[in-house]
Amino acid sequence: MKTPKTLKDLEDLIQNKTEENFSLEYKEARGLEDPKEIAKDISAMANSAGGIVIYGIAEKDHFPEKITPIDRKKFSKEWLENIVTSNISPKIEGLKIIPISVGEEVVYVVEIPQSDTAHQNTKDWRYYKRRNFKSEPMLDYEIRDILNRVKHPVVELIIQKEFVEEECEVEAQNDWERINPRYETVEKMYLILRPFNKGGSYAKFVNYFVELPKDILPEEEAERLKYLSPDCVEFYGENTLRDVLEYRFNFGSRGIPKYGSSRFDPILPKLYGRSEKIPLLKNSNFDDREIKWSVHADNSPIQIGSIMLNKIPIKEC
Repeated sequence: MKTPKTLKDLEDLIQNKTEENFSLEYKEARGLEDPKEIAKDISAMANSAGGIVIYGIAEKDHFPEKITPIDRKKFSKEWLENIVTSNISPKIEGLKIIPISVGEEVVYVVEIPQSDTAHQNTKDWRYYKRRNFKSEPMLDYEIRDILNRVKHPVVELIIQKEFVEEECEVEAQNDWERINPRYETVEKMYLILRPFNKGGSYAKFVNYFVELPKDILPEEEAERLKYLSPDCVEFYGENTLRDVLEYRFNFGSRGIPKYGSSRFDPILPKLYGRSEKIPLLKNSNFDDREIKWSVHADNSPIQIGSIMLNKIPIKEC
C-alpha cells in the first residue's frame, strides 16, 4: 500500500476499513507513552518485511476506528526520532517519520524498510518480529535467518492484477471483412508475477512455481499449463532471456528474429526481475481461494507464500 501522507489518506483508511496486516499497524495516541513498546513495534517491522506503523489511529479488532491525534508539544517528531534511534540497535537505515497535521495536533506515520540485519530492542535486549498482528520475540533460527539476508538472495513473488486496453481484431463475418479486418478496443485483465529480491546479494538462478485455480484462466491458457488436479494448474517461471542476434527479412515480411542461446538475467538486491503476464477471465470468481507460490534461487532456502484471490492488489501505473 502507499504510505499515507495527508489527512484524507488517513480518513480513507478508516472509511475503507483497511485492516491491520503483516506490514501495517495502528496505534492510538497513548501508544507513544511507552518507549519500550515503540522500540518493540518498529524493530519488529524492520526485522520482518518492513511496513508502516501509524501513531494516532485507534483500532478495534484490527480495523481502524478513529483518529486520536497527538499533542505535538508533548511528543514532537524529534522526540520520536530520538526514541527510535536510542532504543534500537543497530540504527534502522532509511526509516522515515511523516507528520500529518490534524488541526493543532498531529498523527505520525512511521515508514520502516525491511532491514538486512537483525535489530534489537535495547530496552529489554530482545529481538522482535511481526506475527499474527503482533510483535513477538524471535527464536534463534529466525534471528540467524535475518542475518543471512546479506549472504544469499531472498526472492519472493509479488502478485498483482492489471487491466489493459488492447486493440483486437473482430471476427470476420464475410470475405470483405477478411480482406479489410476491423479492430475494437477491449479491456483485458492479466495476472502479473514479479520476482523481487529482498536479500543482500544478487540472484543468478531463479525458478518459481505458481499454483492457480483453473477456472480463472481462459481455456486455451489453462491447457498450456501443467495440471496438478482437475481444478488446479501450475505456471513455471524463470529469469532467463534470449537475445535477438539479427533479423532475417523475406519478401513482404516484417523480419524474422534469430535468437541466441538462453542466458540467466540476475536480479540485483532490492530490485525486481522480469515480470510475467497470465491472461485472466474478467468474470471469474475471485473468492477466498488461494494462489500458492514457491521460489528457488541460487543457494538460498526455498521461499513460499500465498495470496487469496480477493486480496490480489491492482497494479499501479
